[in-house]
Amino acid sequence: MSITVSGDFIGHVHRLYFASLDYLLTKKGVRHGINGVAVDGLPAYVMAVASVEAFMNEAFLSMLPRFALKNSSAWNLPDDWLEKTELSVKLVLVPQLLFGKTFARGEQPYQDMMLLIRVRNDLIHYKMPNNVPKYIADLGQKDIILVAPSAKVDGSDYLWPDKLSCSEGIRWANNTACAIVHHLVSFVEFDYKKMIEGIASNFRKIEIEEVLRWFTTHGIDPDSHDPEKR
Repeated sequence: MSITVSGDFIGHVHRLYFASLDYLLTKKGVRHGINGVAVDGLPAYVMAVASVEAFMNEAFLSMLPRFALKNSSAWNLPDDWLEKTELSVKLVLVPQLLFGKTFARGEQPYQDMMLLIRVRNDLIHYKMPNNVPKYIADLGQKDIILVAPSAKVDGSDYLWPDKLSCSEGIRWANNTACAIVHHLVSFVEFDYKKMIEGIASNFRKIEIEEVLRWFTTHGIDPDSHDPEKR
């Protein structure tokens, strides 16, 4: 009997997000609008990437597709070659081999997925560097990370790992993984699509409406800043 694990990984990211919102109720951490500090935020980026790789392996490289799609040219490659390929390449190559369709590398959701992989790699290989990754500024412009109010006044800001340790960062990681998985499923045709839709159903985006509903339910103004800390 076989089981899937991709749902466990993305489910953990989902739970980390709502745990970060619950932490806001303690008023122990900074919050800027709907984005607040997440004390356990960094593992979310790692788990989100792991969930996508696990889904790729389950849906497209396991015995299931080898049986259902047995005439694909993908199986002419060495057995372990695709599995050892970097995820960024695997995401483009595998659907092309199996279905003749793939991601446009200069468009979404592929671009966000590549950025998520970069974040994950920088965290996994973290060596306490002095330099700040270039993508931090881009994420700040999109309100995905925490930016201290004082940054606009005197330039002082949070350290970049702390900037990533936030609720909106977790939500972005979750939604990026979900978007890439459902886009992968859109490439699939015939009866095989029905076979993997159940696995993909574990990948649920956290939409802004759900976020605002949480704030309303808990009597918090989503536009407020509480507590006001640097």
